[in-house]
Amino acid sequence: MEAASFFLIVEHNNYQRTVFFRHTASVFNTISSYTSDIRGYFSLKSENEKLVEENINLKNKLIQFSALQEHFHPDSIGVQTDYIYHKAKTVNSSFNKTKNYLTINKGRHDGIVNEMGVCSKEGVIGIVKNTSNHFASIIPLINVNLKVSAKIKKNSYYGSLQWDGNDYRYTYLNDIPFHVDVVQGDSIVTTSYSDVFPEGELIGFVESVDRQTANFLSIKVRLATDFKKQSDVYVIESLKREEKRVLERESEDE
Repeated sequence: MEAASFFLIVEHNNYQRTVFFRHTASVFNTISSYTSDIRGYFSLKSENEKLVEENINLKNKLIQFSALQEHFHPDSIGVQTDYIYHKAKTVNSSFNKTKNYLTINKGRHDGIVNEMGVCSKEGVIGIVKNTSNHFASIIPLINVNLKVSAKIKKNSYYGSLQWDGNDYRYTYLNDIPFHVDVVQGDSIVTTSYSDVFPEGELIGFVESVDRQTANFLSIKVRLATDFKKQSDVYVIESLKREEKRVLERESEDE
């Protein structure tokens, strides 16, 4: 009876009908907005996967383009790139120890082997230490046992990068001569001397500069990578690493 009465009032009175449909539209718009937000939230994972895949493709294309520029010759048939990027996800990690680690969800069955480099979209993460069939453990930059060859991007002076075991946000670049021009904000990147990372991968930014000895500076570096929130990573395969190492071993034996 009440429903029938309400229907007759709305049906035969213009003012009540206008008010009813106005409020009805408002309610449905609100519900539609919430529904859209919920759908958007659950689609974030899918969109993030697409972005990671796009980043991988772009990185590999950039590597190929750089190789093409470096090796171009009118008689060239093809170009051999030096590195390939593979996507992976972290499934475990630590950041509050002196010997931290990460575990990723790719292993030997996915072509991951020891001493491959690992980075994120922000910058360098670390190096593959051990692998199983489906997982790999990573020694990150925030592990006191890891040393990485690094340089000041603007002038190419290089040294050894090593964490001191304290704040996970900072590491130190050592062995830089005291006369080198370096200031806060300068970019620190990987060098060409490493056969693990391509040259120029971002590590971090100069936070402060101190004179370590009479001859060398100790440079505090703010890491580009936030190790508290790593998920998607890139594993870097060096295609010419073994060739380089064999040649160097042969030279040492002579």
